[in-house]
Amino acid sequence: MRRYLSFLLYVSAATLLLFATPALSEEIGRVVEVVDGDTLRVRVGGEDRTVRLIGIDAPERSHPERPREYFGDESAEYLSSLLKGRSVRMETGAEDADAHGRLLRYVFLPSPDGRLVNLDMVRQGYALAMRRFPFSRSAEFLLAEQEANREGKGLWKEGGLAELRWLREGHGAPVEVWPAAGRKFVVVYQDRAKTGVLRHELGRTIEEIIRLRAELSEGEFEGKALGAGFYPLSPPLSPDGRQAAVRPPEGSSAPQRPPRPSDVVSWEEAHRHVGREVVVEGKIVRAHRGKKVLYLNFHPNWKKYLTVVILGRDLGRFPKDAEKYYMGKKVRVRGEVALYRDRPEIVVRSPDAITVVR
Repeated sequence: MRRYLSFLLYVSAATLLLFATPALSEEIGRVVEVVDGDTLRVRVGGEDRTVRLIGIDAPERSHPERPREYFGDESAEYLSSLLKGRSVRMETGAEDADAHGRLLRYVFLPSPDGRLVNLDMVRQGYALAMRRFPFSRSAEFLLAEQEANREGKGLWKEGGLAELRWLREGHGAPVEVWPAAGRKFVVVYQDRAKTGVLRHELGRTIEEIIRLRAELSEGEFEGKALGAGFYPLSPPLSPDGRQAAVRPPEGSSAPQRPPRPSDVVSWEEAHRHVGREVVVEGKIVRAHRGKKVLYLNFHPNWKKYLTVVILGRDLGRFPKDAEKYYMGKKVRVRGEVALYRDRPEIVVRSPDAITVVR
């Protein structure tokens, strides 16, 4: 009798354990857009959802608060070649979504291929294995990263020196760390420096100044950098250690910006003119084509600064490959400044609204 009761208890416990363990749920969706090397837009159940690939960290190409990173375009293009327009099978991990509302998924190519795309991105050198957050396949992904490193694939080309060459070609700026008295350090970034940095503060200090430079316009960056303790290396210090005022040589005048027409406003000031029609001037530094729209930006931080929007139904009126045509050019854009999700934008319907200055 005792053996029978023990058997029943064992079966009951096993049954409870089985049902207490959540099974991986699966979804079928169609990829409508590849945002970058680790983020997709997938149509699931008649709704377009943003999907973040679990376990990988691909280089950024359009993050509003981080500079463009080496191999960002190549990573996104490879993922697009695998997935865009295709049906995929997706599995959940430990969490369904992240803090931004993006679905967290393992994504598989359709049969007969059946490849786990997340793992393939790491194995081919287009992404790194995620280390900040735990996930069920981490050991497998780390081994794949080591394999890509050994074989010099993608991000690991030439032992990583290809990335350094890319940065030196004008895609990045070096950070200098100088040992100073009292076991402290001086951090120099471009034309600014912060003194008295402790060893354990180095990482956070470097990340902060790079983030500020990436997400802010020149005017706003100056104030924020000072608030973070980064002071300009010029003008030079006076003999008493104070910042010296810089005066133009006698008989000369300080350089002035060339005058602009009175109705032209800077793209940095566009948010002050919501509801008004203005002419905005600036250089296009980011161009992104979505499924039904083209976005032109004067600053990489598209979440904060003005976006010029060309809707898909109007693109046929604009120059062929409009994103390439306007990219890197100084333009004047005429239109009404509006807010979309608290972000300033100008929607243009005709190429006549955009004048290329140079």
